[in-house]
Amino acid sequence: MNTIQLPAIGCFIVSQGGYLGAIMRGPAADGSQDYALIVPAAAGAEIEAIAWAPEYVKIEGADSKTDGVANTAAMAAAGLDLAKRITTLDLHGFQDWYLPATHELRALYINVPELFDKDEWYWSSTQSSRYYAWCQAFEFGTSSFSGKATELRARPVRQIPLSHFNA
Repeated sequence: MNTIQLPAIGCFIVSQGGYLGAIMRGPAADGSQDYALIVPAAAGAEIEAIAWAPEYVKIEGADSKTDGVANTAAMAAAGLDLAKRITTLDLHGFQDWYLPATHELRALYINVPELFDKDEWYWSSTQSSRYYAWCQAFEFGTSSFSGKATELRARPVRQIPLSHFNA
């Protein structure tokens, strides 16, 4: 039986362009069952004040609480500025960044809250209705929803399969 040697949560992994933020149960975008969430260093990675979308706009395919890749792709296909900004990032040599789904963002609060501004709310890629999308606070761990036109912070992530750590 192969065991995977993972670096400690919160470690910066140079070869992956960020910090190991969480281990998630799959499926990942590449079809693997479990994956690691990588959070880039804050410099140049955070969007400080951006609306999720115009209010009263329902984005088909952006409802998953676990699949930020699919949500972000749906947002980008709908032409949302937030998704365009995230998906065009080139950070640490990687261009596969996406906006985390609400469960992914919650896992980051649990594991690496120190990587986020505690005085701010962060958007997830998960909408709750045509009026609201889910967001996360990092001071006390509150998950809630806010009007889509509200300007909050956004922080991208990327995912890598756990098998990467076997190499």
